[in-house]
Amino acid sequence: MPTPGVLMRLSDASTIQAPLADVDIEATYTLKADDDKHPAGNTICFLRDITPLLSSPDLHNADVEAHRAIAASPPSWILCSFINGRDTAGDSEAQKTPHVLPTLPPLGSILVINGSTPRPEKEEDYHAWYDQEHGAKLTHVPGWRAARRYALAGVYGEAETASFYGLNFYDAENGLGGPEWQAGVTEWTLRIRSNAAKPNIRRVWKVVRM
Repeated sequence: MPTPGVLMRLSDASTIQAPLADVDIEATYTLKADDDKHPAGNTICFLRDITPLLSSPDLHNADVEAHRAIAASPPSWILCSFINGRDTAGDSEAQKTPHVLPTLPPLGSILVINGSTPRPEKEEDYHAWYDQEHGAKLTHVPGWRAARRYALAGVYGEAETASFYGLNFYDAENGLGGPEWQAGVTEWTLRIRSNAAKPNIRRVWKVVRM
């Protein structure tokens, strides 16, 4: 059975295209860092099945060679399997389908990616928190558009990773940092933070091409 998921291709060389001609890609978003961190580029590919990329590093190796040819730092590939998502605001349960966003995010919109690594014995509580409370609260932030959750499946290259990733899309004009966003920091949130095996990884990206 196919395992839907995403490839996050992190690179500072925005002119090099990933060698993915024969990969079953459902959608691709090209992102630019909106947080002054590096790598400054992220290409997210929504894949019908991540298994072929997990089974061989050949395509990543080809990407590394293309970067080496222009003396650019090698790219990192992070592969993740789909958990669930949300396409409508509110307190309803997260959905198991669809994997790909039904509506394309506008150019200039914002994607916040949070990577979390709970201690193994606290993973059940982490998933309950995200699905029962946190994910729904984020939908009330002005400008929120959609969300997807993923689990780390594999990595090629040097990249800081987390066990689980939350991807939330917002309009360019949004309420991040505002009262609705702050309301998402609850007692349960603080407990989840205290149960983390390592600090969260947070990146903010802008959609520049699809």
